[in-house]
Amino acid sequence: MRIKLFLGVLALAVLPSAVLLAQQDLSTHFLRHTWQANRTNPAFFPEYEMVIGLPGVYNSLWVENLTYNTLFVEDGNGNRVLNVDQAILGMEDRNAIRENLDIETLSLGARFGPLGLSISHTFRFNAFMDYPKTLPQLIWQGNAQFIGEEIEFAPDIDVLGYQEFAVGAMVEVSDAVVIGGRAKLLSGAGSINSSRNQLRLRTDSEVYQLTLNADYQVNSASSLTYDGFDDIQTNFDFGTFSAESLFTGNTGFAFDLGAHVKLGKLELAASVLDIGGIDWDEEVNNYSLNGTYEYEGLDFAQRIFDDSTSFGSVLDTLETVYEIEEGSEGFRTTLPTRFYLSATLRLRENWTVGGLIFSESYRGNTYPAAALSSNLQVLPFLNVGGIYSWRNNRFDNLGLNATLKAGPVQLLAATDNILTVFQPKDSNASHLRLGLNLLFAPRESEMKDAGPKWF
Repeated sequence: MRIKLFLGVLALAVLPSAVLLAQQDLSTHFLRHTWQANRTNPAFFPEYEMVIGLPGVYNSLWVENLTYNTLFVEDGNGNRVLNVDQAILGMEDRNAIRENLDIETLSLGARFGPLGLSISHTFRFNAFMDYPKTLPQLIWQGNAQFIGEEIEFAPDIDVLGYQEFAVGAMVEVSDAVVIGGRAKLLSGAGSINSSRNQLRLRTDSEVYQLTLNADYQVNSASSLTYDGFDDIQTNFDFGTFSAESLFTGNTGFAFDLGAHVKLGKLELAASVLDIGGIDWDEEVNNYSLNGTYEYEGLDFAQRIFDDSTSFGSVLDTLETVYEIEEGSEGFRTTLPTRFYLSATLRLRENWTVGGLIFSESYRGNTYPAAALSSNLQVLPFLNVGGIYSWRNNRFDNLGLNATLKAGPVQLLAATDNILTVFQPKDSNASHLRLGLNLLFAPRESEMKDAGPKWF
């Protein structure tokens, strides 16, 4: 028995965009000797007169309450087969999928005495979906289990891609205090966003009357086309990022602020990132369901509940009952705003430890995290570190990072969850940052800290 309404189909259309490519970048904040740390606090600046950031990537994926081994199980012949019913058993009342991908193309930083200036360009992609367990239950198991009940099944969706052009500055107010800021011009490439999120379905236990109470709207910019229940198309990939579309009619602004205090061997830092959003006014489509929809009749109920009925005929029937309203009104998306509060202590000249409290404000919710870190300058050209964090209500997050420097070239690799490498099929999160920098003209403090130079 199956019922697949508009949002069920939409969920399946959006979900692949989210998982092909959540969030909380913790390791990078402690890598103060790298240019990438500046992305977590604009007051951070490596101890060099000039820095060039070459192409790099940051990616983070989180799929709550779902792993490969819960979705695919072994059959009697030892083959892996899809078992959606088992996966649903492991879900909570609410579940989330989160993906962040940053492709850092080029950046430049330069010091002029106590003043540091920077410019950068980044492709950024963010995908978020928060859905109730009842949504996959309806899609895959049907609504017979909910006869006589009213259930909520609306997903909250936010998928967007944009280009970020940033200009930043930091100032050494004194030997102990540094403040920084960054202004960002945002050029939107595409968005799929749900702005109203209420869908409640009731199936009468006697006459199989369906009642849908709806107040749901999906906004799209250059990403989603709806021409009927059986013709929903998405056009959301990085092919939309091209030199010809550096600037679009969908624009916005955001700001970063940060401070860094040095108290001898103890350093304190605080920052807030991505204060702002994007206004989508170009190639906009709105699709909404609003009101109470009812349908009575045994023939219709049998068509919905009969497994032998083709899905196409069900869609044709649903389209005559549930009217999707279309519009072209512009909308606004707010970026996930992140907060960092940290302390680091230099135990020895080549050894630092630190602690971090992190919070992200997004879609009306707060996502906290906390971390402990340690970094060791093993050799003049090699720095290694580890991080242990609490995030997504889990305590099994162990990360590693390393930087290698050869002459002016600095390579960076970091992950907040190394266990994914060893247990990928049992993990629901992954995290990776890769960076490449050119560092020129070290300051006296950097030369003193690093000791004798091998390169």
